Amino acid sequence: MEMSLRGVKVLMPKVRTIRMLGSAALMLAWVANGRLTCYWGYDLSSWDMSAGALLVMEAGGNFTDLEGNPYSLKQRKMCASNGKVHDAVLASLREASVI
Repeated sequence: MEMSLRGVKVLMPKVRTIRMLGSAALMLAWVANGRLTCYWGYDLSSWDMSAGALLVMEAGGNFTDLEGNPYSLKQRKMCASNGKVHDAVLASLREASVI
């Protein structure tokens, strides 16, 4: 919970809104669909992310770990975006010591 709050604190002044619904699969589908610009998580299991990762990447978005490395099933920390804000979000999360 502390990591989420750190991320929210640093991102809130930089974004229009933050949504936390509790379903990584839904949030990733919304990134792929264009309903959300970005989604990040720091303690997810592969079954929470793998289908969403495919959706995001097939839609032309970025899906990496929080250090910007390509997705693998062994990751638990991730960032998915439309690609346009990916580096800026990762930089903000680094600033908040979430990474």
